[in-house]
Amino acid sequence: MGESTALSVYLRERRLAAGLARTELAVRTQLAPLLISQIESGALVPNPAMLQRLFDSLDVPLWYRKHILVLGLPAVEAGTAPSTPSAEDLADLASLTHPASLIRFPTMDMLAANADYQRLFPGLGAGVNMLEWMFLNPAAKKVYLDWTTEAQLLVHAFRMLAPLAPTQRVTSITDSCGGSPDWDRIWTSEVRAQDIARRHLRVRDRGTGLERRMMLRIYDPAFPSRPWWLYRLIPAR
Repeated sequence: MGESTALSVYLRERRLAAGLARTELAVRTQLAPLLISQIESGALVPNPAMLQRLFDSLDVPLWYRKHILVLGLPAVEAGTAPSTPSAEDLADLASLTHPASLIRFPTMDMLAANADYQRLFPGLGAGVNMLEWMFLNPAAKKVYLDWTTEAQLLVHAFRMLAPLAPTQRVTSITDSCGGSPDWDRIWTSEVRAQDIARRHLRVRDRGTGLERRMMLRIYDPAFPSRPWWLYRLIPAR
């Protein structure tokens, strides 16, 4: 019996969340039930073909897959990823002409945000958890015109990736957000496929009070790979 890894825990949690028995997943993936069991226990590291079948069968969104591999199988990445943004990373972020931030996944801790981002989302800067801000800061509902949808998408991503995060940190975030009267409702709600695929959001500009329609762009830094994503908000035409 192998020792569970972040990836094996993630795959097991995704299967359980999908309500599938190992035998059902085996049929979907055309992998032997014994292989599924070995992968989930950590006794077997799945090869790329196996992972592709598992990700497809468990409906893992395409834009999460590389991040899951980086977090679950660090050995696949060459070199050592930095744990915090460098001075060059921060200078690059500050130079961007639209709201942008660096967010650590899967815990959604904010590592840095440029001035435009902090003006648009008051109180959401370095050291703040994005989920906690969304549920506990009253400014969130004033900024997001579609607050429920945005909260559902954020929680969906957190639920999807939480098995790859330290259990203590996940518990801390969920306990904190549990203080919001909206948390239980959002946590148990289903997200529609068309919402997950959306690439824009509607926000209210604090200065003018007018609606701004923004295109969301998420970049996965590389060379070397970093344990955060770059979020950019670009005005929609």
